[in-house]
Amino acid sequence: MHGIIERIRAYPAKGKVGRDLVEGRFIKNSGLEGDYHADGGEMQISLFLAESRERINDSEQKGLCFSRFKENITIRGLSPPDLKPGKRLSTEDVTLEISSVTKHCHEECELFEAGKSCSFTGLNLFAKVMKSGFIRTGERVDLLQE
Repeated sequence: MHGIIERIRAYPAKGKVGRDLVEGRFIKNSGLEGDYHADGGEMQISLFLAESRERINDSEQKGLCFSRFKENITIRGLSPPDLKPGKRLSTEDVTLEISSVTKHCHEECELFEAGKSCSFTGLNLFAKVMKSGFIRTGERVDLLQE
């Protein structure tokens, strides 16, 4: 199974506007060079699927997290159920490992306050960089099989 890298975006600091990159340098055990997530933790890279973002954009109910989640890499053509912790993604140069699929609800979100389910649940992914190199927009990304 494979997808295409649709967008790469680096955020210099939390809450700051990100910048789109044609290519990004991904550093093993750190993250995307120039991004504030690049601290060597479990959530070095944030990922989101283009189809999921489009589906949520079309939804009438959007929680706060949808506008707050800022992914580093947008991928088209992969399926959320296939992207579980421990799964690896590979481009020509870089290998990423899904470290978590998380969803933190914000108490000030009107969906949370109303007890409604959020369509964002299980769609925001985080990964660790296992092999350094460059990722380019338009590049193929493969879901590696064990």
